[in-house]
Amino acid sequence: MPTSELFPSHSERSANYRMRVQLYGPIRLSDEFSRQAQRVIKARNANGQFFTDISLVSERQTDSIVVEYGVHAKTPESARRVGTVYLSQLCDLLTACTQCPMQFFMEESQAREERGRNIRQPMQVSRILSQEEWLWVTGSLVALREHHPRYLAAASWYRKGLIGNDVLDDFCCYWRVIERLADSYADRSTWEKGEGGVRKTVAQLTKDLFTGDDTPALLSDDERVKRVVKLRNDISHGNEPITVNMIENASQELSALEQAAFSVLERMRKDKLEIRI
Repeated sequence: MPTSELFPSHSERSANYRMRVQLYGPIRLSDEFSRQAQRVIKARNANGQFFTDISLVSERQTDSIVVEYGVHAKTPESARRVGTVYLSQLCDLLTACTQCPMQFFMEESQAREERGRNIRQPMQVSRILSQEEWLWVTGSLVALREHHPRYLAAASWYRKGLIGNDVLDDFCCYWRVIERLADSYADRSTWEKGEGGVRKTVAQLTKDLFTGDDTPALLSDDERVKRVVKLRNDISHGNEPITVNMIENASQELSALEQAAFSVLERMRKDKLEIRI
């Protein structure tokens, strides 16, 4: 099966399409999934509904997960564009929910290379995706689009970091997750007028989300956060030339920063968003 297929539905409306795509990543469906888990979802823009009903099934032949969903658009090209954006956001949420880098490929050659890479691995460890997690991902996407776009953007930055290959880019992606969520969700109700700044908002969000022992190690150390913020600014704004020492400093903090970003996303998802599925 090609990695991505787009075909008209049997509906009389010419603007209805079905999109079927293979997902790749170190996850497996739990035994509680039926042969095909289906979820009916709806999203609308100014011109009406543009995606609906999504099904999920594990494909043993290609060692991948297949999703299929309806797309409403004026042309096949538009349907592909809209469907790809939706699919990317779906992968962002799956990644933020499982801490596993989820990908899809539009070209068969890329998908074939990924399948070959998986086959050649002598050992594989897979995260088991529960049906509850899947229902949260599909059930929350519309609400996140409408009411929590910053969370959706943060999930996207997190996935970019996980699938990236550049230490400095990945470092900045993980910090953007924390910084953007702090800017949007930190409780400023007790602040004096004019108070602010990146470090203060991050510290406030950390206080809002965590109770002490469960605080990510990086976020519990003010001096460490200060160094991370400076390094991120130096990288992103070109304040300093890129050096071996800068790369090594970013590399040393990368694992802890990734874990902190995931912990913030997870705690936000479970305790802060208040999305009813």
